[in-house]
Amino acid sequence: MKKNIMLLFIAMLGLSWYTAVSEAVNNPKKVQEHLQKAAELEEKGIYVDAVTEYEQALEYAPEDSDIYIRMADAYRNGGDSRKFTSTCEKAAEAFQEDTKAMNLLMEYYMENDYESKAVKYLTNFLEAYPDNENAQKWFLELKGSYTELYCRYEEMSDIVNDSMVVMEDGLYGIADAEGREIIAAEYEELQPFSKDGFALAKKDGGDYLYIDRDGQTRKVPDEIYQAPRMISEDRAAVCRDGKYGYLDEEMEPAGEFAWEELTGIKNSTGAGKRDGKWVLVNKNGEPKTEERYEDVVMDKSGFCSNQERIFVKTGKAYFLIDRKGKRIGELTFDDAKAFTENGYAAVCRGDKWGFVNQDGELVTEYQYEEAESFQNGYAAVCIGGLWGYIDADGQQIIDCRFTEASHFSKSGTAAVKIENDDGEEEWKLIRLNIFS
Repeated sequence: MKKNIMLLFIAMLGLSWYTAVSEAVNNPKKVQEHLQKAAELEEKGIYVDAVTEYEQALEYAPEDSDIYIRMADAYRNGGDSRKFTSTCEKAAEAFQEDTKAMNLLMEYYMENDYESKAVKYLTNFLEAYPDNENAQKWFLELKGSYTELYCRYEEMSDIVNDSMVVMEDGLYGIADAEGREIIAAEYEELQPFSKDGFALAKKDGGDYLYIDRDGQTRKVPDEIYQAPRMISEDRAAVCRDGKYGYLDEEMEPAGEFAWEELTGIKNSTGAGKRDGKWVLVNKNGEPKTEERYEDVVMDKSGFCSNQERIFVKTGKAYFLIDRKGKRIGELTFDDAKAFTENGYAAVCRGDKWGFVNQDGELVTEYQYEEAESFQNGYAAVCIGGLWGYIDADGQQIIDCRFTEASHFSKSGTAAVKIENDDGEEEWKLIRLNIFS
């Protein structure tokens, strides 16, 4: 009995060995038969049946990434783009050391102007596989890809609080960050909206007033003031009889009009100039510190203290202070651009620009002809007289090709000026595909 069991065991072992050897010998042959058949079908344009042959080949060789590539091509040649992309995605995930599937997919997206789809896929892929170097390479290349939005404006400003001043037929209006009209172009002078939703406007030779997003008049000073600025923290800097002061939320004077120049208020801090020197001031236009400076750097909206950081000048050098007047860092600069609401600030030494953080530390070396401070993760930089964009890591994500370039908005849009084929400059509104 034991002898019979032993013989049966040996027979079964021999059968399994024979089967394994037979499959090892025959499987490659069957794979080649299916691949040959698939190629013949593709030559005849019979892509559906070719895919079936590839699927059968994969049953014998499931770890062969090249079969997935051939099958994906069959889907694409047969016009099934959805199956093409899904097959590439499956292969890219399954065979991460083999870059062919991801490269094929990315090249397809770029050839068909589907950069936004490529960025979306790579973003999700890198969330699951953050160390994949090929995906990182493609993501960096596509990070600066953008789409041109419809734009009919002759001029466009920086996008501030989801609004930008635009010009049509010599008059000004306001559009949102996507270029959609908010206020019709019928004003002689206009500023973007403040955080509180008020825009300074002047129309038909009248006085300055503040309108809301519906175009309704909301704040009108009782007196006639010159050079009013954007409202912030219930304060607006204005000029009367050659002296500057602040108006409060009721458009009434908040303190004395005693300054030769005056910035807006941010983080309860502004700066005023008297007798040729600048000092930090509070919301009522009263000095906060005794230190006096030769210059204070303002942004385009007239503020100096975004992120509670202020660039001031003593002697020939600019340096950084906080809103209490305390010096930040030891570095000095020949020039500087004010911090925006987020990101690094542009600074200059010699004739080159770099960037510093809130601690006054240099984070990007001095290397650009000119630069604007970071906003929403990107900064405009100038090389060879043209402007492009870098990211917070200092990577050039859009080559320098624009004659002018503004900050990126929170939704990834920016106004840029570029020379067209006729040699004329025109404004464009672009949106980074990474924000789509």
